[in-house]
Amino acid sequence: GGENVTIKWDGSPAVIFGRNDNGEFIFTDKSGFSAKGYDGKAKSGDDVEKMFMARPGAKNNPEGYKALAGKMKNAYSTFESAVPESFKGYFKGDLLYFNTPVEKNGQFIFKPNIVNYAVPTDSNLGKKIARSDVGVVIHRLMDEEGRESTLKDFDIFQGSKLLVIPPITIEQAPQVDDSSVRRLEALVSKNAGAIDDFLNDQKLREMKLTDLPKILYAYLNSKVDTGLNNLGKGFMGWLQTSKVTAPKQAKIAEYVKANIQTFSAIWQTVEGIMNVKNDIIGQLDNQKGTVTATINGKPGGEGYVLQHPAGDIKLVNRSGFSAANRAVER
Repeated sequence: GGENVTIKWDGSPAVIFGRNDNGEFIFTDKSGFSAKGYDGKAKSGDDVEKMFMARPGAKNNPEGYKALAGKMKNAYSTFESAVPESFKGYFKGDLLYFNTPVEKNGQFIFKPNIVNYAVPTDSNLGKKIARSDVGVVIHRLMDEEGRESTLKDFDIFQGSKLLVIPPITIEQAPQVDDSSVRRLEALVSKNAGAIDDFLNDQKLREMKLTDLPKILYAYLNSKVDTGLNNLGKGFMGWLQTSKVTAPKQAKIAEYVKANIQTFSAIWQTVEGIMNVKNDIIGQLDNQKGTVTATINGKPGGEGYVLQHPAGDIKLVNRSGFSAANRAVER
């Protein structure tokens, strides 16, 4: 029933920029903004470059860091001129491009990370891209202490050289498979009490298995790489190859065996939610809109965001974007 489903942009690198209480312009990233051992709130292009080149990763990948540091240095003035001198606070977002994207067959093409984006040059967004030098998508406003809030005024920025991409809303609602949702509701209703008991904090503490939820999550992440099917059935085999100690493995195996029906219900629930979600994502991916997103030539981007009073709901196909993202060596 949500009406505000927007594209979840796959930008990189992450940036934080804005003005401090003295009106000084700051351009940095998450690590720099929260740095304790050094001043990461860069106040010039040179400061940004020095910050990146002083990081440990620069020794392992000098070429890559030098290229990124140079791009961040060059982008500094573009970001600074876009933020009014009267503004106090910071914007948190991701870079989409450092230079005006190349034009091919009537579309602007850019690939900030894993996802390849195409935007028609004659669209409203395309015309804005043509006038810009740098593109960024903003996720949140931040204050000096790092507290976040929602950006509502996208007209605050000056000039056209920095394009702050406005939220791209999905134009057509997907058809949700209500029968699958009803089956899920019945499954959860039947097993909710047992699942809550299986993962009860106090109970796990007494058994010295407080990290069991994290272990289950690590297992699920491993399945992103090998295929998200038959969840739970290969857990014991995976556990034997994990970093979990042998005594704890034995405890977990005994606990799962004693609660095998509940353990199976957990993974049936996860699979059920995942299937409903991926069906929705698939429909959205195949809609024709202003922005076309593909991964390795196939339809699909990072996913979508549904704005909700209790917090944004992210819809990401873990077999698509997550698997492709995890496969990249960094």
